[in-house]
Amino acid sequence: EKLTLRELATPIIKAIDSINYLLKSHHRHTAVIAYSIGKHIGLDDHQLCDLVIAAALHDIGALSVRERDGLIQHDVENPGPHCQMGYRMLVNFDAFQPVAQIIKHHHIMYRDLQIYPEGEVPFQSLILHLSDRVDVYTNPNYPILDQKRTIIDEIIQKSGIDFDPALVEAFVEVSKPDIFWINIGYMSIDDLFQLIHFYSDYELNLDKILEFSMTISRIIDFRSSFTASHSNTVAQLAGKIGEYLNFNQEMQTKLKIAGYLHDIGKIGIDPGLIEKPGKLSNSEYNEVRMHSYLTGQILNELSRSEWFQDIVTWAKLHHERIDGSGYPFGYHGDQIDDGVIIMGFADVLSALMEDRPYRAPMPTQEAFQLIENQIAPKLSVEMFETIKTHQQEIEEIVQASQKSCKQEYHQSL
Repeated sequence: EKLTLRELATPIIKAIDSINYLLKSHHRHTAVIAYSIGKHIGLDDHQLCDLVIAAALHDIGALSVRERDGLIQHDVENPGPHCQMGYRMLVNFDAFQPVAQIIKHHHIMYRDLQIYPEGEVPFQSLILHLSDRVDVYTNPNYPILDQKRTIIDEIIQKSGIDFDPALVEAFVEVSKPDIFWINIGYMSIDDLFQLIHFYSDYELNLDKILEFSMTISRIIDFRSSFTASHSNTVAQLAGKIGEYLNFNQEMQTKLKIAGYLHDIGKIGIDPGLIEKPGKLSNSEYNEVRMHSYLTGQILNELSRSEWFQDIVTWAKLHHERIDGSGYPFGYHGDQIDDGVIIMGFADVLSALMEDRPYRAPMPTQEAFQLIENQIAPKLSVEMFETIKTHQQEIEEIVQASQKSCKQEYHQSL
């Protein structure tokens, strides 16, 4: 089955806007503003599409509350790190390469434009910078129509310094009707995407879907050095366990995709909890446990594609156990299929053998012993007997995944 980029990317973008702990609604507001300006100045369909996608993802490189708080100041002191991180997260997926380049320079100051080589800074970056600041200048505690004159004046004052004068003129013109301001607060991502040609001619085959899910995993895992390799490791282990159990090639690929996407719900969790050096309180632990439910909420829209139904099920149920002790649904017995059990084993293996702020990585033999004693009875003793016979290969997979992902993570900083 083939999916268009729109079908696959829309639920991810919507989730980042509505669920992301750090960036609620800011991406959507910025995308609506950028679309209005880009449409007004006559960008073609592909330029407009790239601009809107970039606006809908532009701050994904802001990995901490401190960084987010810095970005919502009127004058951002050091925007480089989160711009570079966002660029690195997306650039390896070919359909997102133009988007990544826009994000890389989305805090470009007009006065600094001449220091860059010709062609380095996309024109959409200038639009995105202005649009981003318009939303930042807006105070959510007051009616937006009461603020329009103040915001317009502030943008005009920085024309030729922070912002391209031609774009400022376009913004002033397009922002005259009240509907411009009303749309910022009320236009949904779905409504916005109905207005543009969302790469309808770009179809995703199986390999591209796998590549896209890998890209999404970076958005999830690169929020912390402690999780930088987690989803990648789970994906590799899940696919390999499927091979051990004689799943066909398509099912192995589905398991990999589920592995890449299984923790996407963590985008709605305070990243400070992931890096907390001590034991989580009961309240904090309960917040973290919400991530598997949020994974289902984010991915459920993909279930409209029959091909994706297994992937969504395996991803959202990766913390369920056959004895009913798992979460969030408390499923048991036949309610849990082999794909869920594989995801459970892959997730636990990866987590135990990774570094954490409160402990060192567990040695392979010790991790396998713990799983045999405590986890396998809650998942499948029989399946774990098969997994155990490949202990050496699994150790090599984990080590290789950790090495490559950690290297990529540190290069992105």
